[in-house]
Amino acid sequence: MHQRITLFTGKNPYVADEGVFLDELRRHVRFHVEHCSVYALLLKKSSFTPEQVAREEDVHRIPPLTTLYLKRNRLLSMPERKLLLQATSSGTRGSVSRIGFDCSSMLLGLAMAARMFAYHGLISLRPAHYIILGYEPSKQSDLGAMKSAYGASWFAPALSRTYALKSTKNGYVENQAGVKNALLRIAKSNAPVRFIGFPAYFAFLLRELEKDGIALALNPHSRVLLGGGWKQFTSEAFTLEQLQTMVKRHLGIPKERIHEFFSAAEHPLAYCKCSRGHFHIPAYSRVIIRDTHSLESLAFGEAGLLNFVSPLVKSMPLVSVMTDDLATLHEGETCGCGIQTPYFVPLGRAGVRSIQTCSAVIAERGGEMRGK
Repeated sequence: MHQRITLFTGKNPYVADEGVFLDELRRHVRFHVEHCSVYALLLKKSSFTPEQVAREEDVHRIPPLTTLYLKRNRLLSMPERKLLLQATSSGTRGSVSRIGFDCSSMLLGLAMAARMFAYHGLISLRPAHYIILGYEPSKQSDLGAMKSAYGASWFAPALSRTYALKSTKNGYVENQAGVKNALLRIAKSNAPVRFIGFPAYFAFLLRELEKDGIALALNPHSRVLLGGGWKQFTSEAFTLEQLQTMVKRHLGIPKERIHEFFSAAEHPLAYCKCSRGHFHIPAYSRVIIRDTHSLESLAFGEAGLLNFVSPLVKSMPLVSVMTDDLATLHEGETCGCGIQTPYFVPLGRAGVRSIQTCSAVIAERGGEMRGK
């Protein structure tokens, strides 16, 4: 347990003992094999044992679970009564994953996020107003995006929170006018403003300001923290350069204070873009790029499916999770920002047919079985 804590809570999230990571990875796999019969069967049919991960180069051997498989199959490694927090994915393709966290996983996750935010200079004691470009917290919703955005609003004391998606008795409704009015009001104060959430709703706000010819000069300590992708609004997407230009023009926030994050409900770790615009891999995670047909690991620079590996969650066998995102992996030295770990570049979503094919392979190996 001590090694696990050290791995996730060290001061520099991009520096750690490689041996500690591999030890925790093997220990994590053994735990899930012992406590989740479906996962044990999957590994048995794949002829995999934790001892096969002897070196860094062996991490790709761990059989991945696809996000689509996890949407269709709920796998637990401990009784549901021990889950302190549950969250669901956004389900933009019709189905959702339900992820549950036990106490140790939740506490380590919070410490890990604080470590990452602190490293990138995002934690402050200076109170700020928040424009949350996403869901308002509701007892009727377990959306992971809602919980992560709200959690991020605790990294600087909150003077106010305004939400782009308001909770009503009939579900969520867009609150574009409310967000714009709140921004114009709080811009008159001397406090910083923090924008957190989906880039699409940020784009809607910026276009409203552009349409009305509004140019604000927000407190210089203001920041923009975006994540979650464009979802169903890909046609509205800005390039990075367009976004930076509009943010500077209409809010007075320089590009150095615009931050982008990448995560997934099934892999609840935050990846933050560096000063050169790359998602470097922290010490407590690894990224594998897999061929869309064979699932074999690919070399640096080759495009394939994005597969994350980390020993964070004990409540569910989320050791190796393959997403439906396409990406390339690159050596850290080629970035130039000073962070030495490799980085990945997202390229968009894979076709539904490719994901279904990969999930069919997982199902064949592990069986379409539900529960523990």
